Amino acid sequence: MSDRRCSKPTCSQNAAATVTLDYEGSTVAVGLLAPDFAGEGYDLCLRHAQRLTPAHGWRLIRHVELRDEP
Repeated sequence: MSDRRCSKPTCSQNAAATVTLDYEGSTVAVGLLAPDFAGEGYDLCLRHAQRLTPAHGWRLIRHVELRDEP
């Protein structure tokens, strides 16, 4: 478990995924939580990562299907 928190301002849940943005390619990528925070992406909790939708004209890539752990 990580001590990093969701980047959403009003959320205090633990981060479960890292989101990165490619502005040139208009692409949003969601993947497993990066091992170290490098400041190049956003950490999101499971709920916010699952509900993420890209801006109009942007493409969303999900590298893995995020699920609650049993």
